[in-house]
Amino acid sequence: MKKNIFLFVAMVLAIATTRGEDNLVGLSLGAFQPTELREWTPAELQASTLTFAPTKPLAPSIPTGKPMTFWQRRNVQVGFGLLGVGAVAASADLQTRQLRQDYIPTFRMHHDDFLQFAPLAITVGLKACGVESRSSWERLALSSALGVGSTMAVVYAGKFGIGRLRPDNTHHNSFPSGHTAMAFSSATILNREYGHLSPWVSVVSYSAATITGISRMLNNRHWLTDVIVGASVGILGTELGYLLADKWLGSRGLLRPEDDEWKPVHIGRNPSYVGVALGGNMLLWDRKRYDKVAPSGVGFNVEGAWFFTPNLGVGGQAKVGRYADLMEKGALGGGHITDPQPLNSLALQGGLFYNHPLGNSERWALGAKALAGVAKNHYQKNEVVDNDGTLIGHLEHSPTEHLTATLGLSLRYVAADNLGVRLFVDYNWMRTGATYTPTTGSPKSFAAYRTPLSAGIAFDAMLW
Repeated sequence: MKKNIFLFVAMVLAIATTRGEDNLVGLSLGAFQPTELREWTPAELQASTLTFAPTKPLAPSIPTGKPMTFWQRRNVQVGFGLLGVGAVAASADLQTRQLRQDYIPTFRMHHDDFLQFAPLAITVGLKACGVESRSSWERLALSSALGVGSTMAVVYAGKFGIGRLRPDNTHHNSFPSGHTAMAFSSATILNREYGHLSPWVSVVSYSAATITGISRMLNNRHWLTDVIVGASVGILGTELGYLLADKWLGSRGLLRPEDDEWKPVHIGRNPSYVGVALGGNMLLWDRKRYDKVAPSGVGFNVEGAWFFTPNLGVGGQAKVGRYADLMEKGALGGGHITDPQPLNSLALQGGLFYNHPLGNSERWALGAKALAGVAKNHYQKNEVVDNDGTLIGHLEHSPTEHLTATLGLSLRYVAADNLGVRLFVDYNWMRTGATYTPTTGSPKSFAAYRTPLSAGIAFDAMLW
């Protein structure tokens, strides 16, 4: 009995005074050898060793992850995606410029000369105010220099190696757009350094870059593909610059890991968005009733929706495009137009939007919309000739307002916290008016109903 009491007291004292870093604590009482007890055998000593295995860790574990490789980065994937879009959109260069020439031929503003540097200026300003960024001053300077340097090296290699004529016929250095490349480069720097502060950092930075690119086309300084490829070069060049700086410096000057390297994409419950879209217009028509006077063309949309539930929202779109021209058979007195051009139209619409996530995936979603509004054609006058080339009349499209409606379906992939890539198909119902005036006879006015089908790609700023 005395022996058992002694062992119990010794065990308690050993537990109280033991300090260990491991999860398994071993206590041996073999050191206690009272004079009144016999010496323990090795078997008894082993049997007296107690092991304690706590059911919970002594300290919480910190989850770690493996940083993304260069090719896994979402910005890099978007950059290469833009290269693909640029290749597909090459056939739309002339039509895009024609839209500009028809609607705003004298547009000229200089905000794009300064806006291209705005995200980089914001980065430096936040850093100077003491807001914590990804990098120290030295690391930021090196990363930015390598990123902008890589971007401009590709830009000038393209400008002087390809020698594409600008749309305003001034110089042979149009491809790619340097202003757009610089804008997306500085936007990528801001997003890299301060994207952790708020999702709106990405929205604001890349919106400024997108406005810069669009402005270069409005100013008649660049073609559509110049701008798209310039955006790709700006993103990829800056990502390459950061990769080189990271390899060179290691962890030196790195103040915080990037959020998107360590956590999955954040998918919000509210899929509200603002996006820009590029598509081609096709035509559904009754060949027995109509003759196609002019081919279809390209279209651009600015679209946005606010969802008051995870599935249902309201919004609208502004779109400008070039559409096929249809006439009832015989409407032109048996003549035809010598140089047929698509009919330009500008539309404003509003209505309902629907969003439906696909299965268990948070990245993929189906969308639908039903919109109605007004459209206005650009004035157009064409000469009508007979089979011998003799002028027999004129066809005029008046710039009057008319009703229009759109039903659309889309498939969206959320590529990053605030970036969605959307493939869409829209069915557009349009009503236009025209007047045919023969050289000998009275003018004839009539209405034409068109059903163009638009399909393309859109990039959305997600406003979770």
